[in-house]
Amino acid sequence: MSDAYGELFEVNEAGTTINIPVAGTFARWVTAGAGLAGPTDLVEVDAANNQLVIGARGAGVYEAIIGISLAGNVNSLKEGAIFIDGVRQQKIEFNRQIGAAMDQGFVGVVGLGSLVAGQTVDLRFTADGNGDTVILHHVTMFIHALVRSTS
Repeated sequence: MSDAYGELFEVNEAGTTINIPVAGTFARWVTAGAGLAGPTDLVEVDAANNQLVIGARGAGVYEAIIGISLAGNVNSLKEGAIFIDGVRQQKIEFNRQIGAAMDQGFVGVVGLGSLVAGQTVDLRFTADGNGDTVILHHVTMFIHALVRSTS
């Protein structure tokens, strides 16, 4: 395994609410904690800004792995995606229908992407209803380099 990796996480049994005022508009996850990380010149875990930053020597092909336990408004579709430099990565996203009151579901997603020095990686959420919510209970997001550039 590569030494270029970084992790953000959250554990909140009561749930952290993300408000979605307009359906389809993504809101950033802003309650991340710092997890494990390799050297910051490869991947910096920037929990203060809820993001992972590719360091000066960290360019390469990365695998992103996300696991989330979430809830929200009844009969509502929740969606989440990795964003790189503020751009949605549609190949690294999920959908999860919340059916009944008190329903809590798990979502997992895995994907690959090429990252270069200075790029930021964060997680954002949306829902299909105006004034909807996404309630996070457990979140783990990490990236690790499968192949790292040596130039």
